[in-house]
Amino acid sequence: MTDTFPPSQPALLSQIVADIHHTSNRQALYAALHHKRAALEPQINAFEARREACPDAPSGPLNGLPITVKDQIAVAGWARGFGLDRPSKKLERTSAPLIARLEEQGAEVTGKTALPPNAMDFQTGNTRRGPTTNPHDPRYTSGGSSGGGAAAVASGMSVLDIGADLGGSLRLPAAWCGVTSLTPTEGAVNTAGMLPKGQSLAHFARIGPIAAQVRDLRFIWDVMADEKENDIPQPQKVALWTAGSSAPCDGMTLDVWQRLPALLGQTNLAVAPDPMSMLFTAEVYRMTGEIIGHETGALIPALIRWVLRRDRKAARQSPGFLTHVHQGYRRDAGQYADNLADMDRFRAETLSHWADVDALILPVTGICAFKHLPPTTDRGGVRHYDQTFDTAAGPLGYFDALTRFTLPVTLMGWPVVTLPIGRDGNGLPVGAQVVGKPHAERQVLALARALEKAIAFRGL
Repeated sequence: MTDTFPPSQPALLSQIVADIHHTSNRQALYAALHHKRAALEPQINAFEARREACPDAPSGPLNGLPITVKDQIAVAGWARGFGLDRPSKKLERTSAPLIARLEEQGAEVTGKTALPPNAMDFQTGNTRRGPTTNPHDPRYTSGGSSGGGAAAVASGMSVLDIGADLGGSLRLPAAWCGVTSLTPTEGAVNTAGMLPKGQSLAHFARIGPIAAQVRDLRFIWDVMADEKENDIPQPQKVALWTAGSSAPCDGMTLDVWQRLPALLGQTNLAVAPDPMSMLFTAEVYRMTGEIIGHETGALIPALIRWVLRRDRKAARQSPGFLTHVHQGYRRDAGQYADNLADMDRFRAETLSHWADVDALILPVTGICAFKHLPPTTDRGGVRHYDQTFDTAAGPLGYFDALTRFTLPVTLMGWPVVTLPIGRDGNGLPVGAQVVGKPHAERQVLALARALEKAIAFRGL
């Protein structure tokens, strides 16, 4: 690296916003970001586009706060490339509602961050621009699909990125890059402007921020939600996932996870060990995959869906995810309705089962960040991998291994804060999901902040 990484103590967003009320401080911040991007971007490759002109007289309480946005989310005056090898050059006329809200508050979009084609991979990059690298070690992936945003924040090239999540696209890059992310409760934030041509998904897709610290997430959530609560209930009790003898995790992840209870002992939280078995059933993965397939299938031409459904190799490589997604591509209205009813029952059951805890804590993924992997096949951004990962549960294929912990939480629809809990044997971050109750974002952020202080990640 040609610049210091990671920063020993990044400035808080709230302090940055207060400081850049003064024009000279705002100009200094933009100049510092320009310098850092010039130094680091050639190696990290996190951006699709940048505009770094400092606003002369920003309006709104954010005082010209520079932010970056995942290049699938609409920003007026910017093109959206969706990670494609042949991106559109058409400029968007309007911003996604969340981006418009931040701009109205005085935020300034200074960059669009990279993603894989159509956000359909857990590594970021394409043949046109190459891979986005992990700032901790460029030989390793930053994750995906919000990998550009996570790498930009982790390296200090962005103070805040707005990304998106369906099956782990915010959570996994944040975990591997050692930053924090907030995936809000399903439906809590307007997701218009995520997909082309005004398209949308009825379930699971969520827009959320990536930031260096949980305190930054708390600050920006107040702006995003446009409401404040003076009295936030303080978390009292959490359920902590416990690894059994056949956990779908590699050895380095388990080593980090086994140190977590001692760190939690430094908080005032009551900790209930819990295998969380009801989250990891075959039925959970089936209904989640089929719902994703049915809804995303509406965006795919029928002939392409037909071809994908007959890809037997993909089904063999991913019996726990792609098989179910491809089944959903059948677009069977009756099966879809049954799956939605099953989802509603599952959500009610999980809420009842964990009624006496404030949050669940479980891994983002059981697999540590790995060196960049080329796909076995890549047909227009639809990628398949022969790669398998060794876990205590046995070998797992690429997509199944990386979604083992994210998909059940996607199905729940509860808010999730991702934060780093340690480093693996290669010195790369490992992250946890802190899953709060529906529409209790401030409470789960308060809990995650308590964990952040106890874990003191940068000192590990």
